[in-house]
Amino acid sequence: MSKYQKFIYAADNHGWLYCKDALKKLLDFSNTWKPKFKVHGGDLWDFSALRMGASQEDKAQGIAEDFTAGLDWLDEYSPRFLTLGNHDDRIWQQAQQRSDGVLREACEQLCQSAEREFKKRKIQWIPYHIDKFLRLPCGGPKFIHGFKSSMYPAKAHFENWGDVIHGHTHKPDMYVARHVDGGKALSAGCMADLSQFSYSNRQPARLGHRNGFVYGIIDAKGNWEAWQVIRNETTGDWISPHGLL
Repeated sequence: MSKYQKFIYAADNHGWLYCKDALKKLLDFSNTWKPKFKVHGGDLWDFSALRMGASQEDKAQGIAEDFTAGLDWLDEYSPRFLTLGNHDDRIWQQAQQRSDGVLREACEQLCQSAEREFKKRKIQWIPYHIDKFLRLPCGGPKFIHGFKSSMYPAKAHFENWGDVIHGHTHKPDMYVARHVDGGKALSAGCMADLSQFSYSNRQPARLGHRNGFVYGIIDAKGNWEAWQVIRNETTGDWISPHGLL
């Protein structure tokens, strides 16, 4: 009989926009589940002030509180693997642009600070890049932040990455491949306070957004299974294949 190790994947806490209830549920579950591996799937920070087309109100908020909140969340969850998300990547993008020297230099310092903080916490991390992904020491699925938004995000990501667990879309989803070799993909829910995402109030995709995370098992040969924990939007209950949490 194969010996399985446990893992958890959580993503999209979005810095100061994180959901306190979601974090508590993740930590409570983790204390019970006792995973060997914890993975952060990106968008540790929100950096809304740096997004293209940011409003003057967004820019006025700055990013210091957001940056600190993301690090505090990281310390609570204590992952050993992390992939940057598209929101995190904003400071790396701005550090490379040349039109605003003051902003560029500030973001260069933030990038250096973020990398120091990851190193201090002994976190293995990767940039937000289409051909970068994380894997556990024994193999198994690829762990990425995510790049595609669609009605069926798990299937869309499986088409490019095969066995994969991702975030980004804030929509829990699962796809089991119709393939002789099998394969599957999971899209995790979001760890942020969904009511804070005012930009999505007029987007139908918002109707599929849920708080949640993914947990699973993996053996020494990379064979794996994983399941969703999802918060019911109506009742506030947290539900997994094991029932109410």
